[in-house]
Amino acid sequence: MQKVSFFKLPLTGCLVYFLFSTILNTSFLYLQHNASIPDNMFWYFFFESDFLFRFLFEKSFIEALWVFGLLAVFFYSFHIHIVNKANIVSLIILMLIYSIIASFIAINTNVKPQNYHLYSILFSLAFAIIRYSLEVLLLYYLIDFSKIYFVKDQNEFILTKKNSSEIHFILFSIFSGFILIKGFNLLYEPLSKKFDISNFFTAIYLGALLLGLVLSKRWFHIFSNKVIYIKLFKSVSISNILILAVVYIIFTIIYDNPTKYYIDLFDILFKYIRILFLLIFLILWICLVLNKITKYYFGKTNFKSAKTS
Repeated sequence: MQKVSFFKLPLTGCLVYFLFSTILNTSFLYLQHNASIPDNMFWYFFFESDFLFRFLFEKSFIEALWVFGLLAVFFYSFHIHIVNKANIVSLIILMLIYSIIASFIAINTNVKPQNYHLYSILFSLAFAIIRYSLEVLLLYYLIDFSKIYFVKDQNEFILTKKNSSEIHFILFSIFSGFILIKGFNLLYEPLSKKFDISNFFTAIYLGALLLGLVLSKRWFHIFSNKVIYIKLFKSVSISNILILAVVYIIFTIIYDNPTKYYIDLFDILFKYIRILFLLIFLILWICLVLNKITKYYFGKTNFKSAKTS
């Protein structure tokens, strides 16, 4: 039985990649900490280390979102949407090869910022861009070389008035969520060495991001017979740069405001007021940027132009 869907095959590949990457990350963790791991490795991984967050969320889950978005775009380009046994088997083999090669790319391009200064962060960002550019090219050419093993659609996937806005919203959310979380992780370690960035602040950031994406869904009124890559690229790039730039500015300028001009008695009070302001501002800023950008690119004002593009 053959089913045609825009996201079912990419979602299958995403789950397969998540499984393979989790196994690979666990293996690499074991090799790196082989000398210090207790006899009960299960207990160590899940209770005595940061395995659950670092390797299941940061590396495996977030990377799987990235792969999901890429697979959706590439399969659309190659007219691969049929969900059947042959395509699933080919996809599993493809994702196994991709997971292994991508893991070695990640290892050799993993450069973390040494401090919170801009040049150090930009240096690490450059390597991150190189890494993900290589992974994009890798996945594209793997699909290109193996497309003869996939059962392809005879016709291009048809976007309708109903599914067009949903597809664009999901793609925007996937790529924005991936970049904003990865960008925050890139800033987190160097900033945490100088500033008090707690897990609570991280949870607020993720919650604000999720809220902003959910609220922005109402602006996706766009209808097109094709996926509009230019609008997706511009909207994701502009919104993500604005959000991450402000996050960096907040911690390097606003949050680091010297307290020597304040009376010592009010120092603690000022600290909590500053943190509260920071959290409220961050939530409002993320929601505002995501809503304004999506309204501009995908709102009703661009509905007619989207039809003809």
